[in-house]
Amino acid sequence: MDLRTTRSLTFGAASELVGSAVRSAHDHGTPISVAVVDAEGMLLSFARMDGAPAFSAGLAIAKATTSATFGRATSDMEELVADRPAFAVGFLGHGGWYVGRGGAPIVVDGETVGAIGVSGNTAEVEDGLAKRLAGG
Repeated sequence: MDLRTTRSLTFGAASELVGSAVRSAHDHGTPISVAVVDAEGMLLSFARMDGAPAFSAGLAIAKATTSATFGRATSDMEELVADRPAFAVGFLGHGGWYVGRGGAPIVVDGETVGAIGVSGNTAEVEDGLAKRLAGG
C-alpha cells in the first residue's frame, strides 16, 4: 500500500496568522474578518473584529475554504468565470465557493497546508493582506 506524508497547519500557527491580520487591520483602523483553514478547508481559527461588517464573517471563511480546496489565490479564480457566466452559476451553486480577491493558500515546500481569507475592506487591501500573511 502506497502512502504519502502530508503536513498539517496547526491551530497555533493558524491563530498566529489570525492575530497578525487583526493587528495589521487595527494599525490601519479598518475592522476585518479573517479565517484560517487547514488543507481540507476546515476552519482552524477565526476572528471578526468589532465594527467589521456581519457579512464579512462568512466571506472570509468562504475565501479561505476556496483557496485551500483549489490550492490557489481566490483572485486567480476570477479568471475562471470572467467570460463564462453559465459556468460561474453552476460552479458557485455547488458550495460555499468564493471567486474574487481576499483568499490565499499557505504553501510549504509546494504543498498547500491551509489558506487564509480576509474580508471587510477593499478587495485590494484584503487580497494584499491575505497574500502577505500566507507568504506569497
